[in-house]
Amino acid sequence: MSKHVIYNPEARQRLLQGINAVARAASVTLGSAGPAVMIQHRTDGIMPIFTRDGVTVANAIAMEDRIADLGARMLRDVAGAVSREVGDGTTTAIVLAQSLAVEALKSVAAGFHPMQLQKGMELALILVEQHLQKTAVTDSTDDWVEKITLVATKGEAGVGKLLKQALAELGEAGTLTFQLGNGREDQLEIVEGIYYEQGFLSPYFITDKTRAEAVLERPYILLYDREISDFMDLVPTLEEVAAEGRPLLVIAEAVAEKALTGLLLNHVRGIFKVVAVKPPGFGDKRINRLSDLALLTGGTAILEAHAMRLEDATLAQLGQAQRAVISEGNTTIIGATGSRELVNTRIAALRRELARVRARKPGEGSATGNSHEAEELEERISMLSGKTGTFSVGGITDVEIKERLVRIENAYLSAKAALQEGVLPGGGVGLWRCMAVLDEVIAENAEQQQGIAIVKQALGAPLRQLLSNCCLNSEDILTRLASQDDPAFAVDMQLLNYGHFLEIGIIDPVKVVRMTLRNAVSVVATLISSETVIMNVPDLSIMAGYSPEWAAATREDPRM
Repeated sequence: MSKHVIYNPEARQRLLQGINAVARAASVTLGSAGPAVMIQHRTDGIMPIFTRDGVTVANAIAMEDRIADLGARMLRDVAGAVSREVGDGTTTAIVLAQSLAVEALKSVAAGFHPMQLQKGMELALILVEQHLQKTAVTDSTDDWVEKITLVATKGEAGVGKLLKQALAELGEAGTLTFQLGNGREDQLEIVEGIYYEQGFLSPYFITDKTRAEAVLERPYILLYDREISDFMDLVPTLEEVAAEGRPLLVIAEAVAEKALTGLLLNHVRGIFKVVAVKPPGFGDKRINRLSDLALLTGGTAILEAHAMRLEDATLAQLGQAQRAVISEGNTTIIGATGSRELVNTRIAALRRELARVRARKPGEGSATGNSHEAEELEERISMLSGKTGTFSVGGITDVEIKERLVRIENAYLSAKAALQEGVLPGGGVGLWRCMAVLDEVIAENAEQQQGIAIVKQALGAPLRQLLSNCCLNSEDILTRLASQDDPAFAVDMQLLNYGHFLEIGIIDPVKVVRMTLRNAVSVVATLISSETVIMNVPDLSIMAGYSPEWAAATREDPRM
């Protein structure tokens, strides 16, 4: 395939066009006063998407100019990384990245060396992160969650009480899944559940393209400790499950390509609904984990040690649950139907074994081996003891519910981040006050000093954008903020109320703010250090890139 080579300064100019296009579209959603963005659905005849989430807006934008689209992709990646790590702060990350990119590219055009600028920007990032962690308020109070979620949901007071209840019952390590509700009111349900870090074996299993998840309602669960090498071995089980009108979750050591292709083709064609994942744990420990899963789900693990064959599996040997949600990196099984009495008995046995391991004296086994054994027992106890929650998001129309679902999920992740690292003044004020930290920094040379200045200017970009979205006079408010030496002094832009940020409820989690700045600096440093762009010349023939499997897997479900 032939290549198209684009050199600077043309390459950087076209990259910046894409960055500015994404930032202009997404930045209007920043803050409680930020309006929604309407996105046309990819399928004709289906209602458009209304969103106030920066990463959703960014992901919807594809530029006709392929070089500009690379710039747009950089912001999409920044927002996506922040969304995966902390949930909230995606629009702030986009605003920061654009400000950094504009000033950094101006500096490169003026003759500053990109690598020296990058060092200066990274030095500024380290200093700002240290200051944020040093000044964070970490003594959490009962009303933190409600105040943080009020900001993150853009003013929905009732949501905070439910999310506060979820965090109280599930803990910070607990799992809360979000789904579309069937009524006007939000509902929270806490049930016994299972969560572990293994995702689907292929993205073609995805059933909810918006959330990139595979969701199975009332699934049967097959547990197998070997590789599934032949699709035909699964056919008897699949036929029995299909006759019940229910989906199947396959948890197996591995699925060979031939067998996986058979599952995918039948899944995307709608013949039956199935998802394949790996079990938790590693190596020999996976047998114990499969046994735990069997106990939790009321099924029987099909194990080689028991001379059991996959093709002989029956419905009675399959586990069951109310719901299973599988993403790229984890699996959540909600409402497993196993006997709680038997589960509690096993938990008690594991705790006794854990106590024996911890009581070993020096010389009784290796210290490392004892530590690993204790960690494995703790993880098994955690999985067997776990609870999961389901938050059903209410509303009048599907459009409204879907828009609220994104905001509420972001609010939950934001609250968890706040409990981990503490909070600081919100509304962009916390970052804006960090500018003073960089005032007296002296770098090794003028080019690194310019990198620090670029970051310093960008720290005020979120606050300026918020003021613009609220249609407020930025000079008056910035003057009022600057006149106060108290670092906790903030402003509620909706009510024009000034005071201590905890009292007026304008709060940002430190972790969210840190990750937005870190990701923005990282992507812009990569941008300015790129001198040439090499692109494939596209094949414009009508069948280029087409495959029947891809076409089937990407068909839109009109109900989504």
